[in-house]
Amino acid sequence: MQTAVWSFTIRLALALDEGLNERNASTFMVFSFIAFFVGKFIANLLMTKFNENKVLIGYSVLGVGTLAYVALVPNITAVWAAIIASGLFGPCWATIYARTLDTIKDKRHTETGGAVIVMSIIGGAVVPVIQGWVSDRTGSMQLSFLVSMLCFVAVLVFFWDSHRQELRKPRIDSSETIEEVAK
Repeated sequence: MQTAVWSFTIRLALALDEGLNERNASTFMVFSFIAFFVGKFIANLLMTKFNENKVLIGYSVLGVGTLAYVALVPNITAVWAAIIASGLFGPCWATIYARTLDTIKDKRHTETGGAVIVMSIIGGAVVPVIQGWVSDRTGSMQLSFLVSMLCFVAVLVFFWDSHRQELRKPRIDSSETIEEVAK
């Protein structure tokens, strides 16, 4: 999703404002990178005060909304919405990566597991191709952003499910032993 949005932001700007040239449109990418780091910083602060699943659910809901706006509003504000979406990408991958590493039972294999996770990332190669195909087929750069929106929906489902699983786990009071909770 991140690779696809960043790959198409300049083209989106050029499609929506015929007065722009590629050099001027590329400044939107600078704003996207700044938004990414600011969004990540804010998410990190929020996750120290609130449940990380809830923070990421919020970020994902906002991400779905901003990418829907990009796809449906035919003016230059859609490019600014893509920049806002960039600010919402920051915490997603890092948290999913850490959560996946946490599922490794034998911690001696964490390093290998991390390497496999990094090498198995194919979304950055596949999603832009699908988004480009949608753009070519529909003749609309904007509608192609629905592909990235669906990716944000997948992230939303991941963290929603994580939140639901977390709510199902019994809470252990610090004064109780594990045996007492198991009863």
